[in-house]
Amino acid sequence: MSRSPRIPQRKPRNLNALRSVFRRPEVLRAALKRARVSSRLTGGLLGSLRTRGFLLWGATLATGILCVSQHVYSTELAGHIEGLRGTRKSVEAEIGFLRMESARLAGRERIEGYAAERLGMRYPEAHEVVRLGDGAVNSWNRWGDDLVEGSTFAVNDG
Repeated sequence: MSRSPRIPQRKPRNLNALRSVFRRPEVLRAALKRARVSSRLTGGLLGSLRTRGFLLWGATLATGILCVSQHVYSTELAGHIEGLRGTRKSVEAEIGFLRMESARLAGRERIEGYAAERLGMRYPEAHEVVRLGDGAVNSWNRWGDDLVEGSTFAVNDG
């Protein structure tokens, strides 16, 4: 039967020194500084190939997630913009229709027809015209107080 080689275990040289290190951290710092271990630890932690690989992988993953989220957000905005463009076209069509309707309703023929049918208005006869200006005095003498508002038109012919 073969025995496996026994690995010797290192024993601390000075147990009292080791116990004092655990009791007071400043002793540990001083011991590490003397052994130049602290500079190797920080340099090794940031400088190891494995750590750099993890940092690079994490940065790549974060960048990829940000790019995908920005693409999704911009796609949603593009859809919203298209919806607004469609709404704008329908509103512009409505504005055009309302302008045509306004022009039709403001037409002279329509207003004359409405005044004649609904309000009972008519064009005045020649003797019902009250002239303003040079011939106004003669017209007032002719009609006097008989001219009541709404019963006839007063038209300025000149």
